[in-house]
Amino acid sequence: MSTRLLHALEQRGNNHFSAFIANLDHDARIAWYPSAGTDFRPLFFLDEAFYAQHPPDGKADPLQPDIFLYTDYDLMSKPFEDALFHQGNPVIHDDGRTTVTLMNIEHLGRCEFAPYSVHKEHEGNSHYFNRIFFLQVKIESRLGTFIKPVLYAFCNNEQMCSELLIPIRATVSHVIHVRYGHGFGGANCSGLWIQHVLPLLNCEVYIHDKMAHDSASEQVVMRHYGNVIPQNQIAAFTTIRTIDGKCWSDSWEIIWQLIERDSHVNIIYHYNRELRESRLRTRMIIKNKRMYNFLV
Repeated sequence: MSTRLLHALEQRGNNHFSAFIANLDHDARIAWYPSAGTDFRPLFFLDEAFYAQHPPDGKADPLQPDIFLYTDYDLMSKPFEDALFHQGNPVIHDDGRTTVTLMNIEHLGRCEFAPYSVHKEHEGNSHYFNRIFFLQVKIESRLGTFIKPVLYAFCNNEQMCSELLIPIRATVSHVIHVRYGHGFGGANCSGLWIQHVLPLLNCEVYIHDKMAHDSASEQVVMRHYGNVIPQNQIAAFTTIRTIDGKCWSDSWEIIWQLIERDSHVNIIYHYNRELRESRLRTRMIIKNKRMYNFLV
C-alpha cells in the first residue's frame, strides 16, 4: 500500500521521484518524522553504518526505511526556504563538521486538508502550507557521506496521520518521535497521541526521546480524531537500543523500541460525528487526479 501511495503522488516532470519509485522492488518502507523541522539526523541514525557501531540488544533491527516522510506545519529555516522555493544555496547547514545539502528538489503538489486547529493557511505561509516536496538530502561528516530520499509535507502531523496514512492503511515501518515541540519541530504538544497509533500504522520500530506526556493539547488531538486515534494504549514495546540523547535531543537518552499490537487490549475510540461525516470522506485531495481517485 505504501508504494501505491508514492505512485499516486507522482506527477509529470518528477523525474527523480519517478526514478526512485521505479527502482523499488518491494513495498516501500517509510520512516515518518512528525514535527521534523530541519533535523536530518535520522538519515544517519537509521543507517547501517550507525547500527554497526551501536548494535541492538537482543533482537535484530528491522530492515532500513526506503524513504523518509517529514511533516511539519511551519517553515522556520530561511536557508531551507530559499533552497526549496528560490533556487537558493542548496547547502542549508555547514558548521565545519557536518554539511547538509538538498539535491534534486521536486514539487509534488498541494494537499487540500480540511481546515483544522489554529495551524491554518494564511498570508504568511500560503506559499508552503500543505505542499509536498520530494528531495534527496546529502549529509557529509567525519562519519561518512549519506544520501537519502525525503518526502517533505508542510502540514499538521495529526492530519497526515488521521486523514491519510491510517485511512489508506499505509505501512510506516519506522516512526521517529524526537524533539517534538522541543526545538526542531513546530509542535506545541508532546505528541503522546503518536504512541496510540503505532500498531495502526504497522510500525515496526519506534525511535523516541521519552519526552511524550499527557496534556490538554494531547487531549484536543485525540478527541478530535477520536474515530481514528485509539483513546488507549494498544502497543507493546521492546527496547533494543539506547543512546545518549545529547547527540540528538535535549533529553537524557534516545531509545529504539520494537512495536507489536497488544492482543490483550481492546481499542477504545471516541465518536466524533463531525469527523465521520466530513473528514473521513478524505479531504486529502492533491491536485492530481490519481490521488483524488485513490482516496475519495
